[in-house]
Amino acid sequence: MGAAVPTRPLALTMGEPAGIGAEIALKAWQRRQDAALPAFFYIGDAAHLERLARQLHWPVPIVTIAAPDEAAAAFAHGLPVLR
Repeated sequence: MGAAVPTRPLALTMGEPAGIGAEIALKAWQRRQDAALPAFFYIGDAAHLERLARQLHWPVPIVTIAAPDEAAAAFAHGLPVLR
């Protein structure tokens, strides 16, 4: 029996500010279809994610959301970040 797919988007926190949480979030969004990942959103600094994606040359659009219930719709267009 497979794992249940969440009906609500998962919340992913940035973790340790000097850690690799931002890179993991960016890479996970890039691989979302290959890995069949459910929708998720990042809780952290959207500007930091945008800068990091540019530095790494990773084409990850950042979509700022005001509430977690906006994440599922935004997930197809970019990595949702809760402001």
